[in-house]
Amino acid sequence: MIDFHQSLGLRLASETDAYTLEKILHRTFRLASVDPIEVVASGGSADGASEWFSTSCLPRLLQYLKDNQDLHPHVTISGGELVALLERPIQRSQAGIAREKFKKEKEAHRNERVSELIAFRHSQLEGLRASLKVVHPKIAQELERQKQNGNIVGICDTSMGSYLVIAETVPVPSGDLLWGLKPLSTHYDYPRGGGSIMSSFSQMTWAEGTISKVELPRAHLRDDSVSETDEVIYEVFREEFEWFNKLQRIPEEWISAIFPHGLFLTPSSDDHHSKRAIENVMAALSKARCR
Repeated sequence: MIDFHQSLGLRLASETDAYTLEKILHRTFRLASVDPIEVVASGGSADGASEWFSTSCLPRLLQYLKDNQDLHPHVTISGGELVALLERPIQRSQAGIAREKFKKEKEAHRNERVSELIAFRHSQLEGLRASLKVVHPKIAQELERQKQNGNIVGICDTSMGSYLVIAETVPVPSGDLLWGLKPLSTHYDYPRGGGSIMSSFSQMTWAEGTISKVELPRAHLRDDSVSETDEVIYEVFREEFEWFNKLQRIPEEWISAIFPHGLFLTPSSDDHHSKRAIENVMAALSKARCR
């Protein structure tokens, strides 16, 4: 190992000047060079073993440099300065290593976080799927009941969402509901999430009969903006949603006339628009029953 504190260094104007002087010194003091085999045998490295010279030539070497200062302009550097110069790139290298380590740790932390989020999302979707499978039989049973009773009219797609339209040609008794499931009974939940398959319904009754609209989940539309949650809902309710798509479409203006936005009281069947809409829905019901 080199004891730099006991060494001397030379600073030259350029790398080219340093390389030239090194070659001249090697040729000039070649008779004082140490056999590389001896260098390795004494514990030195094979790499650079031919660069060593006997200390016996040091006085003449220093004198040579002094006498030829004009030919090889240089500044002598003490051992302490050499150590400082050598430590500086080492410190820079260590700083670079530290930065690289920090970068890798940050990347590893980010990847770990992403993995955690992916795992959590997977658990969410599995929880959603399990919850939907509990709700599914209730909805399937209610839809089958509506089919058997001949109450299915069709699907109405509106700017506010899609609805299953059901009806009966006779008024249902006061307090009774045509749609047999309350929104809460179609509720599903999963880690940090939840909702209802049939989130709301409305019902109107007149002398002509009863009409109800049941809000459908947007997942049944299967549009381009479908989310992972909607994908799972569609997967569980695929059969029902595909059946919805086969039902006749009910014009939005009919449903808007029967269920005016913001109106909490039953609109009068004497109103021309609502009366015509009721007649149209009942005609659509008759058509559906004939299929």
